Amino acid sequence: MTEPAAQPLPFRRPAARARAHAAPIVGAFDPGVPVNDHAHPDSLSEVFQRLVDPARGQKISLREILDELGERGYGALIVLLCLPNFLPFSVPGFSALTGLPIAFFCLLLLLGVKKPWLPAALMDRSVDRSSYASVVTRFVPWLVKMEGWVKPRLPALTSTAGERVIGLVGIPVAILLAAPIPFGNPPPAIALALLALGVLERDGRCVILGYAASALAFGLVGALVFGLYSAGSAVLGG
Repeated sequence: MTEPAAQPLPFRRPAARARAHAAPIVGAFDPGVPVNDHAHPDSLSEVFQRLVDPARGQKISLREILDELGERGYGALIVLLCLPNFLPFSVPGFSALTGLPIAFFCLLLLLGVKKPWLPAALMDRSVDRSSYASVVTRFVPWLVKMEGWVKPRLPALTSTAGERVIGLVGIPVAILLAAPIPFGNPPPAIALALLALGVLERDGRCVILGYAASALAFGLVGALVFGLYSAGSAVLGG
C-alpha cells in the first residue's frame, strides 16, 4: 500500500531560497570545521513543514530534525529552549534545565564546533510525526511573521569569528537564565533568543539587539536581586 502524498501546510512562503547541502549530525563529538559556511538554505518554516511529509515514516527523531536544519541547528535549538522562559512564572528548576544546555551549545559555538552535539541516546529519541505536525501548524504562522522581519545583513557579525563572539556572550547570559532568580527568566531568555535568531538567519541586526538585550538583562536581573535582597533585609530587620 503506497504512502499518501504529503499535504502542504497553508503557510508556505511564496519564494523558497536555494537549499544548501547539510552535513549529517551524528552522536559522536566531532569539532569539524567552523559552524558558518555562509550558505542560506530554505527558510526555517519551510524546513519544519518539509519534515511533516509522511513519506519519511511514522516517527521523527531529534537527529532527523537537526540533519535537516544543518548548520542552523544551534539557533533553532536555543530559540526552542528559550521560549518556555518568556513568562515571568515558571516551574522551579525549569530554567536550569533549559539554561544549562544553552550554555553548553554556546560553548560549542565558541569552540567553532560545526554542528550541535548531544549523546546518541538523546539524538535518537523519537515522537509520532503526526504529533510533530500538530505542533508545526501552531508554530509556523508565528515563525513566518518573524521571517518577514529578519534577513541576512551585516555579515561580519555572523561570520565564523562573529559566531564565536556570540558563543562567548551567550555563555554568561545562559548561566544567568539558569540561576534560580524569581521573575528573572524573561530578560536573559529574550537576549538569547535574539542572538539565536541572528545565527539562524545570518541577521547582524538581531545580533546587535541581542548584545544590547544581554547587557540590559544583567542590569535588570541585578536590580531585581538587589530589590529582593533589600526587601528581605527590611522584613528580617523589622
